[in-house]
Amino acid sequence: MNFKWFRNKLTFVIIPEANGSVVRVNLSRGLIGGALLLAVLLIGASGIIYFRHLHSTASAYLRTSELNGRTARLEQDLKGKNAAIEQLQNELHSLSKQAEQVHSRMEEMKRLEQELKKLAPGSAPASGGSGGTPAVSAAAGSGAAGGMGGPAVPVTARDMQELANLTEARYLELEREMTRLQGHFTRSKQLLLEKLERQRRTPSLWPTLSKIVTSPYGYRKDPFTKKLSFHRGIDIAGKMNDPVYAAAGGTVREVGYDKLHGHNVILEHADGLRTWYMHLSSASVRKGQTVDKGQQIGKLGTTGRSTGPHLHYEIQLGGKSTDPAPYLPASYRKEKG
Repeated sequence: MNFKWFRNKLTFVIIPEANGSVVRVNLSRGLIGGALLLAVLLIGASGIIYFRHLHSTASAYLRTSELNGRTARLEQDLKGKNAAIEQLQNELHSLSKQAEQVHSRMEEMKRLEQELKKLAPGSAPASGGSGGTPAVSAAAGSGAAGGMGGPAVPVTARDMQELANLTEARYLELEREMTRLQGHFTRSKQLLLEKLERQRRTPSLWPTLSKIVTSPYGYRKDPFTKKLSFHRGIDIAGKMNDPVYAAAGGTVREVGYDKLHGHNVILEHADGLRTWYMHLSSASVRKGQTVDKGQQIGKLGTTGRSTGPHLHYEIQLGGKSTDPAPYLPASYRKEKG
């Protein structure tokens, strides 16, 4: 390499104003080149530092803008979540109130179950459950408006969790109670149906329009022989062809005629009960027919061994005659007593 060129000097002449002396400066080409190189390096370094600073500032600005946007979105989401939480708290509170109301209704259903079981024969007391309903405030029960007040105590997450657990436990209890009550109501319904059917098939009506008993059940002087005899039913006086009614629902066992009983009808009822209607002028049912309580089965007459128009009404229990009085309306039993 030719280093001589770098050692060569350059003379710079500085000419001042007219009265000043001329200044000559001798500088080597290497020194001038080094100074220029140093200046270029300084300018380049300053440019790089400036651009880096500018990039950092722009990046920081962008990050700050992004963070501000995220913060705004998070604040908005937080507000939405707070509103949702507040709504859930209100709904949970309403659900808790509804659970209390349903619990009160369940208690009413339990009392209704007790009443239904009292109506059904042979029923046992209901198991489980309380005898009364929980106390309800007058305003809540009647819907009347009233004053309210007191400090506002914030509800914590733990309070809400306890309320949710309590509400869930109440609903589980109500579900078990409803399942139990469903079974009891089904049984009560069956018992009531059985009772209604038993009542329908148990004699309890006057079989005639007339309620004049001319000969009661038991020992009497026979109207034909005038001797002591046992009367196995009651004789009810009436007008010829008055309607004769079934004292209970059942099935026609016999429809016949003979010199002793005249035209007569035997009905089969529940629990071994039969009713026998004698001395009819005619029968209006046939054997095997199903009849309802109060349905006309014939007409009052005086056929067979009879002194005049009347109905011999007899009740048999287990094949043996029994006093019809307990199977007539209570007013007759009181008069007889």
